[in-house]
Amino acid sequence: MKRITLLLASTLWLSGLRVDAQAPAVPTPDELAQALGFTKAEIVLINGGEIVTKALPSESDQELAGVVAVFFSRPVSEVVDGAMQGKLLETDKKIRAFRSWTPDESAEKAFADLRLSAADTDEAALFAKAAPGSKLNLSKMDIQRFKGVNSDPATVSLVLREMLRARYESYRKNGLAGIAPYARGWFKESSPAKELTLAIQETMKAALRQDYYQALLQYPASPLPGMEHRFYWFNRTVEDRPTFILAHRADLRLADAALVTEEQFYVGHSYNCNFIAGGCLPVRGGTLVFYRNRTFTDQVTGWMGGLKQEVGRSEMLADIAANLRRVREQLKK
Repeated sequence: MKRITLLLASTLWLSGLRVDAQAPAVPTPDELAQALGFTKAEIVLINGGEIVTKALPSESDQELAGVVAVFFSRPVSEVVDGAMQGKLLETDKKIRAFRSWTPDESAEKAFADLRLSAADTDEAALFAKAAPGSKLNLSKMDIQRFKGVNSDPATVSLVLREMLRARYESYRKNGLAGIAPYARGWFKESSPAKELTLAIQETMKAALRQDYYQALLQYPASPLPGMEHRFYWFNRTVEDRPTFILAHRADLRLADAALVTEEQFYVGHSYNCNFIAGGCLPVRGGTLVFYRNRTFTDQVTGWMGGLKQEVGRSEMLADIAANLRRVREQLKK
């Protein structure tokens, strides 16, 4: 029971639930459920070592939202360091390659090794025929970059590398305002900038650390003291295709807890963007980790949208749970 009590108190702080000044010092299970969306029975499962996942209400019919919680029998410092050093990426079997760097490192160096493999001929052919639509997430300017490019993976990789570096540099300079929308055809666009803004604002609504989420919305202006930033590109298999993703990871570490967020501000195909807000919390015998995940996609609307949403959300949460399970096993060694 002591582990649950500590879990309740610290989870509410990091997840952002506002507690009235007259409220008791130790939150109730109902308050935890309100903060993370878990029931009393699910809290017992988490306390017993289960990795628990569940869906969360969505603010948009293009959004897949869910939460995952897991207990690690390691101190907060080890769990957070593992996550920030790319442990989740290292253990993700769908990751083909990845690179991480800090904002002050050279962009040219960071993207030097990004490329399609020689076997990715089908994907290279799609880029060589780049056009508005849903097969690839490309802006009008991105599409122009591939005009006249032959479909050899090595040649396409040169253009792809420059395109992704330009997208990163635009985000690094202008934040959310620097994310170019995806061209869908018929004058339609998808805006990951608007979707990420919505996801951050949704998470921020009841947050005690309003300054943290405000810093994300205003990045790179108005930096928050103690808030650290890293960037990633990674090539992940999504729907049996290679997918290049650009991500901004931020964290705020305290003496015995940490808040970590990740914005996937460019995704090559299948979904538009992704926002993850996670917390690492000290409990008796280790650390409680939770992740709130909000993914936006154009491919869950229409007459089968409800079914697609359920399948997509289940796959999203299953991937997170599987990665956390592998990290936990590694940390036991």
